[in-house]
Amino acid sequence: MKPIGLLVHGPEVIDEGEAEEAIETLKEVGFEVKAALGGITGKTAVIDAGMRHVIDISKDMKPSEVVEDFVNRGVDFIVLVNHAKTEESGFMLGEGILRNFIDRGSAKANLSFAQLEYSSRIIIRWLVKPGNENVYVKITGVFSAFREREPHKLESRCKKDVHSDLMYRAIRGVHPGEKIVVDGVVIGMSSHENKNNSVTLVAKAGKLVKIMGGTLINHNLEKLPPLDLEKEMIKTASVIRRTKPRTIGMDGVSRKGKRKKIACFFYTVENLFPKIEGRDADVEVAVAIGDDTTSIAGDLLKRFGIRMIGITDGDADGLINGIESGALEEYVKFLPPDSMILRLKPEKDDIIGRRVKEEIFKGGEELELEGDVEKQCEDLKHRILDLAKEDIIGVLRSPTVKSEG
Repeated sequence: MKPIGLLVHGPEVIDEGEAEEAIETLKEVGFEVKAALGGITGKTAVIDAGMRHVIDISKDMKPSEVVEDFVNRGVDFIVLVNHAKTEESGFMLGEGILRNFIDRGSAKANLSFAQLEYSSRIIIRWLVKPGNENVYVKITGVFSAFREREPHKLESRCKKDVHSDLMYRAIRGVHPGEKIVVDGVVIGMSSHENKNNSVTLVAKAGKLVKIMGGTLINHNLEKLPPLDLEKEMIKTASVIRRTKPRTIGMDGVSRKGKRKKIACFFYTVENLFPKIEGRDADVEVAVAIGDDTTSIAGDLLKRFGIRMIGITDGDADGLINGIESGALEEYVKFLPPDSMILRLKPEKDDIIGRRVKEEIFKGGEELELEGDVEKQCEDLKHRILDLAKEDIIGVLRSPTVKSEG
């Protein structure tokens, strides 16, 4: 029977067992299912659920890129499986994925695209190409508990003021006090007084200048490249993972016996997983800059037993459950073995991060560890401690796990 490309989005649909249910349901009626994760926030959930052999998380792709990858491999009927916080945000996700697929020059005629939205138990028929009608009918038949809904009309997401050159983009389905995330960076928050469940981002010449209905976090904007507000996938959330895993998965893929051992440097976690999975080298230690990057990276790295050096200043935006006040002690649960987190004076993490990158990593994002790797990792810690010594408020360390034998 025709293969189905299952695009899995976010941790919630995995933690709740819904992605697994969708896969099994489609297989039971004879579909060949190829499942892949879009985005990075669900990767730890896939590991925790023990589903890496079922859901492909090896590619570091945005959801629309996963759709394109499926189509390029001859899989042209895609089902998005998601568990949004509201029905409106579910519609926005599906619309955004489809729009970005089309905006990159891909033809709608090459694609059938439906969405199983588990939060509100609806199925959205975004596109069904000629010849795929019977496939869609069969899918709606096996998911008969889901109500069919008509899709939103694909219209421009942005309005431009030709006089001021300002670009405006409204984001719907936003709750008061939620974080607004672009490319893994928290760029602002919705106002607690926001009652209409929407905010409007305002940009000029590729830079955000204002949030109507919210507040910009200006120092975080420095981490962003120039933006195309029309095409950006923008998320809003209180925390990245609203659901809890049934178990915490551990994976030993980080030690593959490769010759080359490296340290990696990260401002955001967007490219962390491909480094871990890289074929050319083992990541022995990751240096993470910023409070949220440190907590998110640590949450992933501990599942692989990879050391981390985190550089923070206490301004966590609270994207990770368990980081409330931003106190250094809250990071204990996110520390892999033999790791260290520095707490610096306010607004010093980015400054020290730049020095670490320039003076230790020579402006790059990788550093080869030659000879005694354990000694090299300890030397790296001491070099970073020495660079930051004038600004250190506290240091959190985790014990080394001694190998057996």
